[in-house]
Amino acid sequence: MTMDKSATLIQESEEPTGTGDATTGWRTAMASALGLTVGPSVLAVMSFGVFITPLHREFGWSVSAIGLGASLLSITVMIISPLQGYLVDRLGGRRLILWSSPVFGLSLMSMYFLPDNLSVFYLAWALIPLCGLGLWPVSYLRLTAGWFERKLGFALGIANSGIGIGTVLVPILTAWLIGAFGWRVAFLGLGAVALIAFPVAYFLITEPTPRTTDVRTGGDTLKVSARRRPFWLILGAFLLLGLVGSSITVYQIPLLLDAGVDENVANLLPVALGLALIVARVVTGWLLDRFKAAVVMSCNLAGGLIAVLLFAAGPNVVTGLIAAALAGLLIGSEFDVLSYLVPRHFGRMAYGKIYGIAFSAFQIGGAIASSAVSASRESFGSYTPAMLTLAVVCVICAGLFMCLGPYRYDAAHA
Repeated sequence: MTMDKSATLIQESEEPTGTGDATTGWRTAMASALGLTVGPSVLAVMSFGVFITPLHREFGWSVSAIGLGASLLSITVMIISPLQGYLVDRLGGRRLILWSSPVFGLSLMSMYFLPDNLSVFYLAWALIPLCGLGLWPVSYLRLTAGWFERKLGFALGIANSGIGIGTVLVPILTAWLIGAFGWRVAFLGLGAVALIAFPVAYFLITEPTPRTTDVRTGGDTLKVSARRRPFWLILGAFLLLGLVGSSITVYQIPLLLDAGVDENVANLLPVALGLALIVARVVTGWLLDRFKAAVVMSCNLAGGLIAVLLFAAGPNVVTGLIAAALAGLLIGSEFDVLSYLVPRHFGRMAYGKIYGIAFSAFQIGGAIASSAVSASRESFGSYTPAMLTLAVVCVICAGLFMCLGPYRYDAAHA
């Protein structure tokens, strides 16, 4: 289907078609938010740090040795993301969610039996993200995107807000479970929470109907997309965003502790980041329907630039909270923008594959950041050089977005 024909079909269609379709589309978007709240992006990634201290106390493993588990998790996600994208395009997101939910829940519960063996610990964190294969964001985002055209950005923002909500709530829940029952029972609790995704997908999420997807499945194949400049600009931009986002997420508390902020106060910083992340998910989606993604992302990167400069200067409580809020706005906008750029530049034919490859690039950036920032701190005795480097990265990243050029599949401007 050519671009002109695709645009004509979209213009002639309603969005979603009919009252029933509208209800189903918005229900799918909100259910996707709930699914992402209890998905591996939150239950595995965001809760990992809460287990470091109890595992160190029980087994005597070093903090750096435990932290390697997080790196293995990121590497596994990097490897499986293109596979998930392929399966989502071929089998559909709902089916993958239904298959993956019980397996992922049981994988978390199995950590109850973790022995005093680092090799088993590492193997577990390589397998857990694989068990949650169908629960990473692209399954939910492709389902939501299939129902929308003119309000695509806002719908994706609603779906993506689930990760922000989980970022705030799940670490608090995990800390409470560990304090009340111990870390082993905490893993049982998180596994039980993960099972919520199954009834959510079964009862509330609907694959787009044929009359909807007939209008919205035009676009480029992965092979054709990879020949175009926007494909590589997006990959480069999200590699750099992985560097910035992961550095801030992992090292925000150590940055404050290095600056002499009380530990109890520093531990509240992720809450500010998480609240900003929730706001960013929805607001960014709304803005994407009204302004070019390059402009929206460049504004958020300007906020990220200010955040890393504040961190570089040695933050106090006030500047640390400001930096966390600005960083949350940037981190919260990343996947809204990615899930919006893919259908706008390449259409929907290879949505899952292209998203999965870009998500993998993001994870590569995150894996690099985890070791590079730590090495910089050890070499220079301060996080300042790393933060100044990230400031340059923000500027380069904004430049990549501004080079993307006009959308090729843009119903709003067709």
